[in-house]
Amino acid sequence: MEKMIKNFLALYESKNKKRFDITTLESYVITGCRGVQNYVDKGGYNEFYNQIMDLKEKKHIKEIGASEYNRMNPPLKARWQITSEEVKHNWDPSKILKYSDVLDFAYYKKNPSLQSDLEWEYIENIYGFIKNRDQKKWASIEERSLELFYDEKFLIQKKETLKGKYGILSRLKLTNEDLKMKRYGEMFIHWNRGVQNVKNIIILENHSTFFTYKRFVEKYEEIFGYTPDALIYGEGKKIEGSLTFLEEIANLSEVEILYFGDFDSEGLGIYYRLKARYPMLNIKLQFSAYIHLLSVCNRDYSLGGQQKKQLYLDFFLTEITQYLDDDMLNKLLYIWENDFRIPQELINYEYLVKVRE
Repeated sequence: MEKMIKNFLALYESKNKKRFDITTLESYVITGCRGVQNYVDKGGYNEFYNQIMDLKEKKHIKEIGASEYNRMNPPLKARWQITSEEVKHNWDPSKILKYSDVLDFAYYKKNPSLQSDLEWEYIENIYGFIKNRDQKKWASIEERSLELFYDEKFLIQKKETLKGKYGILSRLKLTNEDLKMKRYGEMFIHWNRGVQNVKNIIILENHSTFFTYKRFVEKYEEIFGYTPDALIYGEGKKIEGSLTFLEEIANLSEVEILYFGDFDSEGLGIYYRLKARYPMLNIKLQFSAYIHLLSVCNRDYSLGGQQKKQLYLDFFLTEITQYLDDDMLNKLLYIWENDFRIPQELINYEYLVKVRE
């Protein structure tokens, strides 16, 4: 427990911070113990209290007198201040030199406060892995995180907030490829009409429209003149992270993806971010669907609590304006400027059948 507390103080100082909350420190220790039960087994709060008192006695930390107590027994002040540099650790220069054949320690040399025991343990794990990289198989980021850092979420949930400005991989100038790990996209809900080589895809923002499209394509194959090989339910913003799963069902270099969502800031924002996040993919709006959506909308639907971003509309307009006549463009701008929206559910099965007939 002593080592974890000193690591916390050293890492906190690396952010040029001197003051800390006692509850934040205790939470850090509990996490380092890998759970409350292990924390209790190591002495729990009583041992934590003793360690704090020992650091206080050695004048490494001091209480902030105006702060309240933490309501524990025995009590500790809620706010503390680091008063010395004693908690910093320095690594053996000979070991740094030895490991420099594959790792870059420049950042640690400039930031010696990051040279903690725990950080060195991670580095030893990374070094051992890289030296035997050729014998290792590719793994997910979560699997490799658990292997090297004892926490499957270490690299994906930014659990390094107290460990310097950059994450450990950035500090060592390493990539995911160096550690033979890959971020796999979370599986999305999709439907394939029976095509082995998927090339034409439509992403729908909402669940009901996904099933409407599925039902219609099952019967007529095409929709608004387009024949999709597969449909994807985007689950709103979730598709922004899960679209990487696409490579499991299609050749990314061959696919054409059409996107259709609500006409509102959130729907347009999803499309904007998909384009920005996946520039290697051929993603376009399903222009015909949006034109029909504008045509069928005959009342004002409240935007609710959504926050509009003009950037999303401007980007949308750069792509769709050429397909709109003046009346449609004015209608679209009226809806946006008056804080209205158009839900894509207006394109229901009955409407699709009517348009086809």
